Amino acid sequence: MYAPRPPEERIDRYVGPYERWVFSEELGRPFAFPAIRLPDAHHFAALLEGAGDPQTMAGAEVRLPPLWPSREAGHVVTPFAFHDTDAAGLAPDRALAKRLGSLAGGGIAPRVRLNMPLHAASWVGEYAPGDPVAQWRRPDRAPRAILGVIDDGLPFAHRAFLDAAGRTRLSHLWLQSARAKERDRVPLGREITNGEIDAWRAECGTDERRLYRSMGAIDGELPEIGRLLDHHATHGGHILGLSAGNGARLRLPDLPDDVQIIAVQLPNTVAWDTSGFGKEMFMLSALHYIFARASEIARSFVPEGELPLVVNFSYGWNAGRHDGRSEMELAIQQLLTRRRAAQPASFVVLPTGNTFASDMHARITGAQMGTEAARIGWRLHPDDHTSSYLEIWLPEGIDPAGWQVRVVPPPGYALDAGDRIDISADPTLDPVGDPRRFVEMERGGKNLGQLSADLHRGTRWRVMIAVIPTAETGQGRRLASGSWQVEIDPGSGARLAPDQALEIWLQRDDDPEMMGMGGRQSRLEGGPGIVRGYGSLSAICSAPDATRVAGHVGGSERPAPYSSAGGLGQTAGGLAPWGAQPGFAAVSDQGTALPGLPSIGTVSGSGARLMGTSTAAALASRWMVGNLAAGRPAEEGLAPLSPLPPGEAAQQRSARLGRGLVPVRV
Repeated sequence: MYAPRPPEERIDRYVGPYERWVFSEELGRPFAFPAIRLPDAHHFAALLEGAGDPQTMAGAEVRLPPLWPSREAGHVVTPFAFHDTDAAGLAPDRALAKRLGSLAGGGIAPRVRLNMPLHAASWVGEYAPGDPVAQWRRPDRAPRAILGVIDDGLPFAHRAFLDAAGRTRLSHLWLQSARAKERDRVPLGREITNGEIDAWRAECGTDERRLYRSMGAIDGELPEIGRLLDHHATHGGHILGLSAGNGARLRLPDLPDDVQIIAVQLPNTVAWDTSGFGKEMFMLSALHYIFARASEIARSFVPEGELPLVVNFSYGWNAGRHDGRSEMELAIQQLLTRRRAAQPASFVVLPTGNTFASDMHARITGAQMGTEAARIGWRLHPDDHTSSYLEIWLPEGIDPAGWQVRVVPPPGYALDAGDRIDISADPTLDPVGDPRRFVEMERGGKNLGQLSADLHRGTRWRVMIAVIPTAETGQGRRLASGSWQVEIDPGSGARLAPDQALEIWLQRDDDPEMMGMGGRQSRLEGGPGIVRGYGSLSAICSAPDATRVAGHVGGSERPAPYSSAGGLGQTAGGLAPWGAQPGFAAVSDQGTALPGLPSIGTVSGSGARLMGTSTAAALASRWMVGNLAAGRPAEEGLAPLSPLPPGEAAQQRSARLGRGLVPVRV
């Protein structure tokens, strides 16, 4: 049962299904990542979509990160952070509802996307975005291009990032979750510049971990920065090394000194939580920061114009719209469109994802569905300590009146209530933003899950199913493992046209070693041609101008077995692509017997190996920015695929590898 709340304390009036689930104590909050369960959290990150000013929020101090261009230009999605100064002892979901309600009370009807809480120690005492940059050293050589990197655990003092004179090539760095200074040009965490890095390198010599502790990049008292750089290797170190590093560990041609680096280190939970919740403000703020600081570097050399820019963004999640119209995709597209008006050589490079063989995507066409209800199996494994999520997306424009989604437990297990939901708006909810409806899955008076239906961004219906862990977690409730069935019944409603389709995705439920959350990945089960890897691209890489990079096995044209693919569907005329497709592929495995790529560890002289399309994206970013710095087009030299006769084999290869291979051998 979901306890009744006064209207002004109902978080579900203002936000979507993930926030209702994650921030409500009787739903999913006890099983969320530790950062989300902070008992005294009063600092939060969020997105505001469309018109409106988040700074009108009552009872809160609101801050906008550095934006490119400035706020006055208007943004399709605005990232912001706020300090709730008037929580008054309320539970997190109730306090947040009151803050969001104050935005609506100002005459705004916004779509707000809440993100993770922030640690109070990361909140800058005095946010001064207009201050002159401290200790920034103007490069001796005018930059020919700029490389941006967004990731976790960035070993920025590593000698792989030094120029020929022994000084860092890393111009600006934002540690989003570090202990804040009293005054800074960023609203949270801290900004570090090249002059500071060089000064601390001189102070600490070869003891790089001492440097990281001194600069707040290792801090055991703040979980979101933590002791990650005490580890032998990190995802961020590996990606920063592949995309921007020089040295023997990398076995790659050196990047020239006239490529400057701007980097953003995400909070640990943002980097490690694969569910898709809570990341967007930090990621979008990171993109704005890189674009803004790239302009500052350009202004130090020329009075107007922008330098060529490549941003490597080796992250993503699985479930979502996959049509280029999610919040992140719209924001990425707007940034690229605006910057390309001033500098056509502007790129955001994203990996396609690693779920081709993971049974996490299903597609049911109108031809397959006919006039009957569709069913898909959802295999929930035993001893899963985290929540699991399934999303069903209807085609845009379809009227779901009469449609219903039902969950059927494994044999021998039954729900007392909440096993089905109508795909329609709840007239009693009076929501601000998208029309929506919620139902709680109950057994023995306890909530085991949440069914929701919402008209996402007012254009496309989504049904989301969130369920609690199958493991015993000490909360007095757990879900039965086994094969759950999800039934999608049009009832008396309109049927899908033969070429329309229901798209079903699972969120990733990986268990990052650093977190030890005990997650186990669920899987979809269905008939032939239903569960498929084609169409499994990351949910944030469908922006039209994003650069999508797949992975392939070195020395061949074979896709990496995990590398996610663009959509392919059967039509009367045979296979046809749908949705976004990979642009091209880069090596992500050196060979079948040697998976992954080598790169640097967290301290100079150390090395590590990582596999996944993140490494392919990093390698592609390096190749592109190297081309730009040499005055060549970013994709000059792309190796074409060997000829294949027209037909299914050629279409399948294109959906896996795009139009060619990055000509960089590792």
